[in-house]
Amino acid sequence: MPPPFDMISKMHPPREAWRLKVRVLRLWVVPSFGNHDVPNSMEMILLDEHCGKIQATVKKPLLNRFRDHIVEGQVYRMAYFTVVSNHGSYRATSHEFKLVFLHRTTIVAIDEDVIPKTCFNMLPFSELLNMTQDYDFLVDVIGLLTSVGEEKEYAKEGKIVKMIVLELSSKDLTVRCALFGDYVNQVNHFLASGYVEQPVVVMQLAKVKFFRGQVGLQNVMYATQMLFNPNLPEVVEFRQSMVEQGVNGTQPLFIANEGKVVSLEDDFMRLTRKCTIEELQDNNEVVFF
Repeated sequence: MPPPFDMISKMHPPREAWRLKVRVLRLWVVPSFGNHDVPNSMEMILLDEHCGKIQATVKKPLLNRFRDHIVEGQVYRMAYFTVVSNHGSYRATSHEFKLVFLHRTTIVAIDEDVIPKTCFNMLPFSELLNMTQDYDFLVDVIGLLTSVGEEKEYAKEGKIVKMIVLELSSKDLTVRCALFGDYVNQVNHFLASGYVEQPVVVMQLAKVKFFRGQVGLQNVMYATQMLFNPNLPEVVEFRQSMVEQGVNGTQPLFIANEGKVVSLEDDFMRLTRKCTIEELQDNNEVVFF
């Protein structure tokens, strides 16, 4: 009889012989620093049946071995990892540690319905707006999309980068969110669908940032996921809470006209990534635009 699976919440160094049954909750590829055409690592969030979450990394030398064999949403039996400290300002889970794949790491896809297909830790807007400094952990949020600012383009390192500012509302609170690159295209694709009311938006793995002393959200390139009106229990619960507050979400979505200036926009556009020499060498953190 095989040994029981380990719980993610119990994982710690220096042991490597861990045996997990997990769903790949989120997966993204991080490009090499200075050359976005070359992948540097593959990052993922693993979820077990106890709703424990931990980030795992496949570094560049092992990408060819694992990249085509791990699919977001699939459940796997996985074994053998290096367990390292989870540090930095872009921590995708609250776990004290994260995992690094080894040459001896094994993965086997299995059919499993016990592990949830989604697992959000929604940060209430009241907590978000009370923050007084940048937050080291990426967050999940849910809100009504009430306003879409004017799309901008600007040059960054010889490339044209799109940028847009959204307003998300929850009850009587509003949070601004800056989106860059392909995340702007995702918003435009949704708007092109013809949906004119205020949709519910779920943002998974967003970065909390400060602009002129005001707190806001920003996408983390490749990691953040945006969902518009997803069929989720969290959305049903959110809509019900809004109705109880007298907000039904049927108001028209405000879209800024050409030439409208969105406040805080200059601050969003001036943001540059900051990281340590160690992070540059490792390059496992994700950029936010």
